[in-house]
Amino acid sequence: MPELRPMSDADVPAVGELAAAAFEDLGRRLHEPPSPPSDRPGVHVRLRRTLATDPGGSWVTEDAHGLTGVAVALLREGLWGLSLLVVRPDRQSAGIGRVLLARALEYGAGAHGAIILASNDARALRAYARAGFSLHPTLCATGKPRDVVPSPGVRPFEAADHALAAAVDRFVRGVPHGADLDALADSGNELLTLPGRGYVVHRAGVVKTLAALDAEAAGALLQTVLARAPDGAEVDVDWLSAGQQWAIEVALAARLELRPGGAVCLRGEVGPTRPYLPGGAFL
Repeated sequence: MPELRPMSDADVPAVGELAAAAFEDLGRRLHEPPSPPSDRPGVHVRLRRTLATDPGGSWVTEDAHGLTGVAVALLREGLWGLSLLVVRPDRQSAGIGRVLLARALEYGAGAHGAIILASNDARALRAYARAGFSLHPTLCATGKPRDVVPSPGVRPFEAADHALAAAVDRFVRGVPHGADLDALADSGNELLTLPGRGYVVHRAGVVKTLAALDAEAAGALLQTVLARAPDGAEVDVDWLSAGQQWAIEVALAARLELRPGGAVCLRGEVGPTRPYLPGGAFL
């Protein structure tokens, strides 16, 4: 079994490369269309943020040829989340993922709630179910948005809007994102808000996370994000679970296509999780 050790800042570039290789391999195995190249600088910002806030949840395994796996877990006011869990393609099904998941879960011992955004990988879904998570299947909406206009009242996020974002986060998931939103902005994402009602983080029309106090506001935010996609650009709206019908309606109105996604995996007290589209980096 490869050596298990805490992640260090020096590991960040290699972790980014390992994650990209693992997700590319997963896409091939699931016969999914190729994804655009990952944003390496943005990934590095995200990893350094979690390494600074959650060193106890950041672990890697390695052998003589380099890193074989990585797990990154977050802990925010009693809410645990799995931000990343990947194993090098040539070392999968060798028990490495099980060891990394166990260590990540250890970091959240005592947490009142937990969230994992799972791919369609059968091994991962089985592992999360056996760890006591309830699995909520999702859809993904993809395509080139058509005939979409921005919603009135949605504007760029300002520093003073952090208080609203915290209140909205507490409403939908019990715990605020806090400075994780700043890390998303530092990664090149745009933050928008519908004052008093919700916010969204996106990049070129691709939603990173969205939360609101009501479905109407959530739909207005999503519609504005889709309207801001570059002409002819493909977008993805992920994690459309049964509780996010408002998002499915907006996606269909924008002429996006629906296809099976992964699963939102929940355990313990996590709030209503709607209207809410979580994001892989900070959940």
